[in-house]
Amino acid sequence: MGSLVEEIEGEREYDVEETIFVAVGKNVEKSKTTLFWAVQNFPGKRICVLHVQRPTHVLALTQGKLARNKLKQHAVEAFQKLERPKMHERLEEYMLILDHAGVQADTVWIEMDSVEKGIVEIIVRHSVRWLVMGAAADKYYSKKLLQPKSKKAIFVCQMAPVSCHIWFACKGYLIFTRIGGKDRSNIEIATLSPPLDSPVRTVQLEFLSSESVHRVRSLDVEEDTDVIKGKLRPVSWCSEHLNLSSSEVVDTYGSIPLQRDEEEEYQGQASNVTDQLLELSIMDDHNLKQNMFAETVKQWKEENDAMEAKCKAKALECLCVKEMSRRKEMEELLEREKQEVQKMKDQHDELMKELQVVKDQTKVLESQIADSQCTVEELDEKFFSAVELLISFKKKRDDMQIEHGNAIRVLKDLRKLVHGENASFPGTQILEFSFMEINNATRNFDPSWKIGEGKYGSVYKGLLRHVHVAIKMLPSYGCQSLLEFENEVEILSRVRHPNLIMIIGTCPESRSLVFEYLRNGSLEDRLACKNNTPPLPWQTRTRIASEICSALIFLHSNKPCIPHGNLKPSKVLLDANFVSKLSDSGIYRLIPQGERTDISASSCTKANPEVASVYMDPEYLENGKVTRESDVYSLGMLLLRLLTGRPALGLLKDVKCAIETENFNMVLDWSAGDWPLAEAQLLAHLALRCCEKLPLNRLDLVSEIWSVLGPMSESCINSASCLGAKERCRIPSHFVCPIFQEVMEDPLIAADGFTYEADAIRGWLESGHDRSPMTNLKLEHCSLVPNYALHQAIQEWQQQW
Repeated sequence: MGSLVEEIEGEREYDVEETIFVAVGKNVEKSKTTLFWAVQNFPGKRICVLHVQRPTHVLALTQGKLARNKLKQHAVEAFQKLERPKMHERLEEYMLILDHAGVQADTVWIEMDSVEKGIVEIIVRHSVRWLVMGAAADKYYSKKLLQPKSKKAIFVCQMAPVSCHIWFACKGYLIFTRIGGKDRSNIEIATLSPPLDSPVRTVQLEFLSSESVHRVRSLDVEEDTDVIKGKLRPVSWCSEHLNLSSSEVVDTYGSIPLQRDEEEEYQGQASNVTDQLLELSIMDDHNLKQNMFAETVKQWKEENDAMEAKCKAKALECLCVKEMSRRKEMEELLEREKQEVQKMKDQHDELMKELQVVKDQTKVLESQIADSQCTVEELDEKFFSAVELLISFKKKRDDMQIEHGNAIRVLKDLRKLVHGENASFPGTQILEFSFMEINNATRNFDPSWKIGEGKYGSVYKGLLRHVHVAIKMLPSYGCQSLLEFENEVEILSRVRHPNLIMIIGTCPESRSLVFEYLRNGSLEDRLACKNNTPPLPWQTRTRIASEICSALIFLHSNKPCIPHGNLKPSKVLLDANFVSKLSDSGIYRLIPQGERTDISASSCTKANPEVASVYMDPEYLENGKVTRESDVYSLGMLLLRLLTGRPALGLLKDVKCAIETENFNMVLDWSAGDWPLAEAQLLAHLALRCCEKLPLNRLDLVSEIWSVLGPMSESCINSASCLGAKERCRIPSHFVCPIFQEVMEDPLIAADGFTYEADAIRGWLESGHDRSPMTNLKLEHCSLVPNYALHQAIQEWQQQW
């Protein structure tokens, strides 16, 4: 007895009423004929390939006569892993054959020692109703083969459940059919015609005892068996003597579509009649047998006719129901089509109306087009004449622009001659450089030489004509002409102040400016102690604040007014003596009006928009307009940075909170030294008033801010405490003349409160200037007072070094 090795794959559900199971073996070529026979004779049915896998180790044990329990478990599992891929390849090959034939197919397989028992197991598990399998090995095949020859076929025929209908085929021919004893369905074999050279076969009903199964066996038509052998009679005899209709004989070309209960009733009647026929065969009285037989046949025929009529009535009733349903669907479809036709008709009428309107409008448009054609011809003539005039005017304009440019250059030269350079004060002439010089000075704009980048362009360090310079590359917008650019640069070059970066030259070709280079970097770097630089002392910070205020007053008093527009610590540069100088003063004038708003908007949307906009006037961020009040707001934020040394983000709120809670010393930057707390608080209040949200509430630069920063810075300069230990190793910034940028030998105090070298301030006044070189405000008088305290301090410092 074989044992079940593995459960049937998937244990899926199959529609057994609509599925034909076909048993196949390992040899695909031999099993294809059985598979093709099922495909040809069951069109429209689903095919399920049934396969029983016999493990290799079972064959080996059978041949070697060894006990199965002697093999180790891991060896058995190894054999199974080797065998199953081959089995799946065979099943895929069968599925491919069915796919080419256009048949829907499934597979079911089981692994057992016995193939025939595996087939029966699958039949039982899945309640298989229809099965096709081989009848015999090829060596047993003959045209007169009447029953299965192989042991597998015989075993399945005997042991399969009676509800399973089995067809046994060999080499494409039907050999034997076993009809299921229960629940026969209405399946029909569409094509069972054997080849022309084979004899036509009919099917004989064979009724056996209750222990055996019902079978149908193929017999040759040429056989003329008249003798009832045991319990077996040929169908030809039954048809002749029982007068049965063709629909009552089950042959290999089809079966009667009966319901399950009617089929069981029919089989029970057939069994009773058969018993009666058998009893008649053993009666001695021939007349009695004939009468009983005739009566039985008559009864059987009447019952069969009644059953056939009943089936026909049910079939007609079902057909009638289907026909009524179909008729209802057709009526609904017809109604929908009528509605669609009516809808299309309505749309057609509307379209016709619209078409008529369009035709009317077309006539009007055609008349308008005709009038337009005449107008176009007239306009063409005028256009050609206008083009000729435009060409002539353009030529005249170009000539006039050339003459205008030449005149401007001549005028500039004349102005330079009229306002000649003074021996003691440098002139305003700036140099012009070529793009090749700019390119060589920056080493082809080497990224390592870039020292800054902002909303008004990038800044590169350069060596130009053996001088270290800073080169600013402005954005290359094409809205501003070259002449306008040169004029704006000329105006900015005339704005000279000790605390403003000096413009050395320009390159109109690349829209770049050349400035003096300051080695100590920006105020932002010094406040952040970049590269481990020491913190700035509070005296230096106070002086820087006054210098920036002085530079802003100078810019605002210029005519026209030149607001800085972008004041922040990164724009305050420090020279070797830590004298502060503003960069990018009025540089927004070099950007056309249309691009200023775009630049300011883009600059505030970069990596850190909060930090970028914290120094800017809130009103400027809204309308993009640069005013004096915008610089006052930025100066207030810069004062807070000098006082606290903290980052600008959130600084205004922190200082307000510290002052309100009388805890200002907690936000003061004590790394700058011992601040005079009263002066520091005065500067903090001053800064907060500069940062008022409404521009009208902000302080005035001259009357309110400079009046505090000026005296405070002067007191720091004249005080001995200003010279800290760290500043003694370099030239103190207040020893340097703001004009000559050299240590003063004869310091004099002017009416603006600043101290200058005697030759510098006298040369300034003698050249006709009546305004301060630091604030650009008109001097109240031209008297000069010696600064003895500063002169003494300079001499003491010079003696130490």
